[in-house]
Amino acid sequence: MTEQEWIYILIAVAFLLFMLLIFLIKKFTRSSHEDVASTSEQKETPRRPSFSGVNNRENFRVALDDVNCFVEFLDVDNDNLNPKFFNGVLKNISVGGVKFVCDYEYPIEEELEIKVRFSLNDSRFILKGIIVRKELYPERNRFGYGVKFTNLFDEDRELLYRLLNRIMVEKRKEKVSSKLVGEESMV
Repeated sequence: MTEQEWIYILIAVAFLLFMLLIFLIKKFTRSSHEDVASTSEQKETPRRPSFSGVNNRENFRVALDDVNCFVEFLDVDNDNLNPKFFNGVLKNISVGGVKFVCDYEYPIEEELEIKVRFSLNDSRFILKGIIVRKELYPERNRFGYGVKFTNLFDEDRELLYRLLNRIMVEKRKEKVSSKLVGEESMV
């Protein structure tokens, strides 16, 4: 190879790295903007304590379109937990945990262990976890709870990971197709 060909290859590699860097920056800044947009679209704004804004989660989170769930407290001796089981709605999920919303307020001073049952794309899950966060939705007198999974087996983790990836791909396809439809109508 000649020196000129090496220079072209080097320029192409540098361009690809530059484009990858731009893509990653847009991806991470877009996800934070989409989180803000999705909460405003839900017309329920949780009131939560202020924090630094840094996402400490290890796993990517997927917003869900109100998937029904059944929640059961495993500490049945605690009289403050009434009712001991109830229906809720999943708002988002990752392989590390889930956020659900319900009509009941529970104290979360200690680690409350729960069992969450739900279905995603015809796959049923029954997972244990602990409540790590609580949010108040004052407009509708509802409460959101963040749950960290504690007993996710490898098979369940792999299945959940594949399902979440599939859901993300479907949502991106819908978003792209809606943008393309809008662009075609302008031509």
